[in-house]
Amino acid sequence: MWQRRLDMIRSVAACLLLAVGSVAFAAGLTETSETSGDEGQQESRVMKGAFLQPPFTCAALSDPATYAEGAMTAMRELIAGKPFWFFRTEVDLQESFPMDEAAQQAFAELVDRLAQRGVRLVVMPQPTRGLMHAEELVSPWRARYSLAAARRSFLDKAQLLRALGAAVADMEPVLRGEHEQEYFFRRDHHWTPYGAQVSARQVAEVMLAEPGINEIPEVSYQTHPDILLRKMGTLNAAVAMVCGNSYGFQWVRGSITVPEEGTDSADALFGDVAAPAIALVGTSNSDNRDDRYKNYNFHGFLQQYLSRDVVNFAMTGGGATGSLQDLLLSEAFQSGQFRYLIWELPVNYPLEEQEVWRQLLPAASGGCSNRALLASQATTVPVSAVDDRIEVLANAGERRRLTAGKPHLLLEMNYSDSNFKDFYVLAYYDDGQREKIRIRRPARLDTGRFLLRLDPPSRHGNLLSVLLEFEQPQPVAMTVETALCDY
Repeated sequence: MWQRRLDMIRSVAACLLLAVGSVAFAAGLTETSETSGDEGQQESRVMKGAFLQPPFTCAALSDPATYAEGAMTAMRELIAGKPFWFFRTEVDLQESFPMDEAAQQAFAELVDRLAQRGVRLVVMPQPTRGLMHAEELVSPWRARYSLAAARRSFLDKAQLLRALGAAVADMEPVLRGEHEQEYFFRRDHHWTPYGAQVSARQVAEVMLAEPGINEIPEVSYQTHPDILLRKMGTLNAAVAMVCGNSYGFQWVRGSITVPEEGTDSADALFGDVAAPAIALVGTSNSDNRDDRYKNYNFHGFLQQYLSRDVVNFAMTGGGATGSLQDLLLSEAFQSGQFRYLIWELPVNYPLEEQEVWRQLLPAASGGCSNRALLASQATTVPVSAVDDRIEVLANAGERRRLTAGKPHLLLEMNYSDSNFKDFYVLAYYDDGQREKIRIRRPARLDTGRFLLRLDPPSRHGNLLSVLLEFEQPQPVAMTVETALCDY
């Protein structure tokens, strides 16, 4: 029944699009376009995605079982707001943004290790959809959601990140200001190009106040209107899957930023342009994707407002830290190219996964390249099955090095197969204790270089052996080069 209904919905939506599509595109309409007459009202409603009539939800959206597994776990719990809006109560309407003590210590260490390499960390804390669009909620959530508490917690976290040493964009004007367009899409978790633009302006403001920015060559950029972005929306698609009912596309004018004419002239021709000294990491909000409908131009707006080149490492599907890991492992970072690192960081990410910090922090300090080498080994790993184990480092025999008394050790590995992503690292010590660390590398991380801080359970044990345990089949043989050094 739902499939027949959904097919009918799609047919109606397609007819409406054909009826008004050419007029809407020719007129360059946006979500906030105002037109007159019956035809204009119809066009305006289609641009907002109003292909169907309410209700747009169903009882299943209130059933916890709906969110038990798969992609729906990130959608808990979907509710309808005012017309054209959906929200996730556990993410969009979060009111507190904590950061535990271990995460604070790790963050402060990251700032310090970057600074030792001449890199200033700049954080752009991205607000939630509730913070930016609470006025679109309806009863009972309009009364249940405390915008004041959420705003207070957001600003407290921003201040905490400043106290831990980072430069942090002042997003309070964005939270409290009047906006001519919508910061987020109505039925999607990404920001709109307008949201990216106003956020980039705040990042530029804090960075241009930094004395070191004047040492970076200026490049003039200009931004132009681009294609109309069509956005079905992740929340919209989830409602359609569960309820068989949804809105259609939302249309928003995109933007594109390019160097001003004449900027890349003789200098570029003769190779005299300096390598960009600013890097951007972040989520799919900041990624420059091949699909033009999924680009929101945060990278471009940054270049426009900073008047400087920015290298974009942002990663789709890498969470809050995947692209940061990619940057820290890159040759550009290791060679000392960058002076500023901009981190687009959704405020609801708690940054509490210590397994991730144990990989990030060694990378931020350059790995074993400037550390005392304790042991090394090259190993050929055969084709392996799930749960197989193989030793990749033995600290024994004539070459045994004593490691007792060291609070941390650093493992650096290089895999010939960069698709090796999901595994355990096991470290055994001669006092009978061991560590077992589960590793989940981002799928889009395209490097076989891997760094991990070991934290011996006691100060009395010497490291004996390091093994890999497979959580995914290893379909091809690979080589693993392992080095152990001081942390």
